[in-house]
Amino acid sequence: MKVPLSWLQEFIPVPADGVAFDNFCDALTMAGLEVEEILDGPTLYTKVTPNRGDWASILGTAREAAAINPDIAVTMPAGITLATGAGPVAVTIDDPDACPRYAATVIRGVSIGPAPDWMQERLTQALGDKYKPVNNIVDITNYVMLELGQPLHAFDLATIDGGQIIVRRAKADEKITTLDGEERILSAQPLCICDANRPVAIAGIMGGLETEITSGTTDILLESAHFEPITIRRGSKALGLASEASYRFERFVDPNLVLQATARAAALILEIAGGTIDGPTTDVIAKAHVPTRVLARIDRIRRLLGVDIDRDEAVAALKRLGIDAERSAGALDCLVPSFRPDIAIEEDIAEEVGRIALGYDKLPETVPPVTTGRGINAPGAEFAAKVRTILTGLGLQDIVGHSLTSPETAWTQAEQDALVAIRNPMAPQYSSLRTSLFATLLPTAARAVDSGIRDFGIFELGSVYRRTDDGAYAEPRHLAVILAGSLTAGMWGIKAGLIPVDVYFAKGMVEHLLSGLGIGDFTVTQSTHVLGHPYRTAEVTVGGKVIGYFGEIRSGLTLPARDSDTGQLYNTAESIPARSVFIDLSADALMELQGTAASAGGYKAISRFPAISRDIAPVVPLTTDFSAIHAAIISAGGEFLRSAELTDLYAGQGIPEGHHAPTVRIVFQADDRTLTSAEVDVAMLAIRSACEACGAQFR
Repeated sequence: MKVPLSWLQEFIPVPADGVAFDNFCDALTMAGLEVEEILDGPTLYTKVTPNRGDWASILGTAREAAAINPDIAVTMPAGITLATGAGPVAVTIDDPDACPRYAATVIRGVSIGPAPDWMQERLTQALGDKYKPVNNIVDITNYVMLELGQPLHAFDLATIDGGQIIVRRAKADEKITTLDGEERILSAQPLCICDANRPVAIAGIMGGLETEITSGTTDILLESAHFEPITIRRGSKALGLASEASYRFERFVDPNLVLQATARAAALILEIAGGTIDGPTTDVIAKAHVPTRVLARIDRIRRLLGVDIDRDEAVAALKRLGIDAERSAGALDCLVPSFRPDIAIEEDIAEEVGRIALGYDKLPETVPPVTTGRGINAPGAEFAAKVRTILTGLGLQDIVGHSLTSPETAWTQAEQDALVAIRNPMAPQYSSLRTSLFATLLPTAARAVDSGIRDFGIFELGSVYRRTDDGAYAEPRHLAVILAGSLTAGMWGIKAGLIPVDVYFAKGMVEHLLSGLGIGDFTVTQSTHVLGHPYRTAEVTVGGKVIGYFGEIRSGLTLPARDSDTGQLYNTAESIPARSVFIDLSADALMELQGTAASAGGYKAISRFPAISRDIAPVVPLTTDFSAIHAAIISAGGEFLRSAELTDLYAGQGIPEGHHAPTVRIVFQADDRTLTSAEVDVAMLAIRSACEACGAQFR
């Protein structure tokens, strides 16, 4: 809000330039009405918070300054006394919840011309480039809106059919051409101001072009009304139309300003444009405003503020804010003024006492008396901490992505069918909920590459959102990883890129994670995934249930990925380094399965006796999965088997066509003694037999 000082000084005394003026601005800021900048004029540029619509006016700023300084009183601008009753124009309110009050005043015989220079100068200071002089009537309505905070609208009375105003919802497919020259179809059925035949304005947002004040206007209908904030907000969003009026109505306008603003505007019109008021003002109150009453305990206020505030000081501060506070058995019985809808509970009263009676800068700094670890021992939190410990221990970085994204990231038909759209998105990149964690991981990876980072590992543990077949909503948790580049980038004495990440590295990471979670019985088989290379992608199965996938991100991938911060759309084929890999696991499944293996947590002493290792190189068809050979070795190895690791893979001379020979290093060890060669030989015979049963041959 831009507040010209020359205008503000008509309400309260404002110090001249210097230390006193700086203190005045600092006091406003410390009370909550932040003075962000002092513009030429001079003009204060203040920050209006969404819950303080009264601050969007000169009067609201003056009231706040007067509340801070007990020696300042607010001088209200002059108006006229208006009679109310059945005026020349009848008013009907069909939706009292959306429009609790509407006042219509007829002024005849006005002379249309430019507004006075002093008024245009103030409007220019307050509105800047948004202000374009129209005529004296329109400029007066804008002037009073900025001065008191109550938006007004003036109609050419000759264009109002039937001598009546009806406040109702728009009918299906009704149209109106607004003052900006745009024809708008009112399919969202916003609240409208209508005459006997058609809408003449979109309530609280913008008037219609057909009823505007022109140079030929002689009689006007002056509107002043109170509209419910959410109604105006929804109408403005649905139409994509915002105005200075909607800005204020969305933040709540004092319902008791309706007649006060009419009286002020009428006085200015009679002074500047001439004319006479025809009959009483039609003031229809369809739903009376009920004042809010809050009982605030003095002891509670003191505990909330952390200071022993004097009760009389608290009462005085509240009364300066317009809150009628009376002492009541250790409490304050507070009647809240109509321009403060943000005050509804005991804590709100404590905040007002703290900022006005003391000042935010005077509140003592104290350590909170109670700390809580609520939630950290919840199963979901413990599981997430365990997963993050394992993955960060492997050198990965944990990220937290935006759950809002664009529909383009629903890459498969199944994800498109399950897409959850946002009803009123802030921007296109926030118009739906993500169906995959890669909707945020891929743009993060692409942005890292744009910044010159080629070697990285990132992961996210979080929820995705889907609409189920029966129309319900589901929020399954997933774990997603992207790895790129090399493990040896930039290491002294080691050739850069010596150990590039690949699908086998991803497999090892999955195995390490499952082992750390105590999930011991799993299989890995070739599969497909929307991100994956057709021959370098696998699925992970536990107990016959697929819990996730991993693999190499296929080259030429053209799936779109939009950065939720910047809105930039990345082409993943160009933005992700070649041979990068991904991991996509169901966190819900991991959490359910964790701890099923004997190795889940705990410490096991290392054997002090030597281990014995043997190598075997069974010849197997290329179509045989190594997992089958590995499983056969594990099942036949006996109680002293410690590990079986693939160390080499040979195909060529001496190996039949269509076959290869994986070399497996097998380690045996006992905890209580040194094993003999004979004991190991027995185990090796069993292992060879098990491999042969899988179709292996030995040279």
